[in-house]
Amino acid sequence: AQDFARVLAVCGPHVDFATVNVSSPNTEKLRDLQGRAALSALLAGVMETRAALANPIPVFLKIAPDLTADELAEIAEVALASGLAGIIATNTTLSREGLLSANKSQTGGLSGAPLFEKSTRVLAQLSQLTAGKLPLIGVGGISSAEEAYVKILVGASAVQFYTAMVYQGISLAAKIARGLDALLQRDGYANVAEAVGKGRDQWL
Repeated sequence: AQDFARVLAVCGPHVDFATVNVSSPNTEKLRDLQGRAALSALLAGVMETRAALANPIPVFLKIAPDLTADELAEIAEVALASGLAGIIATNTTLSREGLLSANKSQTGGLSGAPLFEKSTRVLAQLSQLTAGKLPLIGVGGISSAEEAYVKILVGASAVQFYTAMVYQGISLAAKIARGLDALLQRDGYANVAEAVGKGRDQWL
């Protein structure tokens, strides 16, 4: 917890927002910080440091997709009480379910297309648990406007993607933005905010 707070104290004046990442599968015991007691203590220290900044910045929490319903409920409860700006759902997964590649036994976090369904279901659960009281950022397997739109309909106010840009380049961001505009217009939404959570139930 002291490490997180120390980094925020040093970097806070130079960044627009900070993310408390307790979900990387590549750092030993990091995911243990997602439990209620550990997470509460961690966020209390981080938010205390944030409050001491000359210009307090938004702080987000990034969680794993490999969580049970009970674990998600605890995280949502702690997040709502902590003063966070939002939750980023999700990081990479340890699961290899459905993979056919000979490389599927390799260690580390799995990102990209195989993560889409798993991360979207976690997003839907979080959307239900937080009931619009906390902004959510949808991450995991997005490579098109249609997939970004699904995340929004499930409950995300914003989306992030990375793996797809490895294959399609940074121009993918503009392509997805234009595609989202068209999808929102098609369905009669004036903006992203109007569409958030409208398709959540089918992912629960």
